[in-house]
Amino acid sequence: MEHTITFDIPYIRLRFHAELLSSARMPETKTAALRGGMGEMLLRQNCVTDWKCETCRFRKSCVVSHTFYSVMEKKPSYVTSPESVGYLIECTDTRTYFKKGGQFEFMLTLFGDSVVFFNLYLQAFCQLGMTGLGKDKARFRISEVRNTHGRTIVRDNEVDMSRYCIDTVSSYIKRRKEKLLRGTGDWRLTFITPLSMKYQQEYMEQFYGEALVKGAARRIQMLNYYIGNEADVPEFSVYPEIRTQSVSLKTVRRYSGTQDSHMTLRGIAGTVIFNTMPGECLDYLIAGELTHMGKNTSFGFGQFVLGRDI
Repeated sequence: MEHTITFDIPYIRLRFHAELLSSARMPETKTAALRGGMGEMLLRQNCVTDWKCETCRFRKSCVVSHTFYSVMEKKPSYVTSPESVGYLIECTDTRTYFKKGGQFEFMLTLFGDSVVFFNLYLQAFCQLGMTGLGKDKARFRISEVRNTHGRTIVRDNEVDMSRYCIDTVSSYIKRRKEKLLRGTGDWRLTFITPLSMKYQQEYMEQFYGEALVKGAARRIQMLNYYIGNEADVPEFSVYPEIRTQSVSLKTVRRYSGTQDSHMTLRGIAGTVIFNTMPGECLDYLIAGELTHMGKNTSFGFGQFVLGRDI
């Protein structure tokens, strides 16, 4: 029996504005540091035992499990480890030195049931700002948070949840498709951060149309499972045909506090120009702008944008 995928998935995309409280150095790639720091703050503020989530008797009802990880009763067969499918952090600011009063921004996108935990994420980032980010413990304050449509939800210490404005992935697809279909140029897909993904059991060193579409579809499938819909990835009859591509290998070093060691993450970045863009694939690639694709998305990997050449 086939289980149909739905794009009726709640989400909200939040822009955090942060101000440095003193001059400091910060990591070049901040997404992993923000995610790790957020997780530590969630544990500090909410864990009632010993931080050992795998063996905790309260895991099913724990707010850390529902925020830092994503509780799913059932998972696709390829998901073998705890997933953070309910949220994504994005920060493409690569500056490493900030003066006191300097500012940086990052995005937090929440999906499915994670949208109800906004105040827990906000508290975690505020606490992280007081504790400090990175090796130099760069301290900052959250000065403002804006919603998907640019309206202010948080300013200084005031929170206005009437402006929260939850959206759906299906409405995002509709808006983006209307804009993209008004264009007349070639279809273009550009990876803002590295993509780490296998194709035919090997990590990709170049882009393939089939792999990109299936990668985007698998992320939507995972979000379907997260909202309780056991969906199948559809059988596509045709895939986008790649005309040209520019590709480069990328490595990102990050420090793992839980393992007390440095890790090297690898992927590819670049731009793909398509000859064709089948309608059955377009919705999944548009959705992928929100969800990212491939491995290590919780560390910022797999972020891309669709466009049309003029």
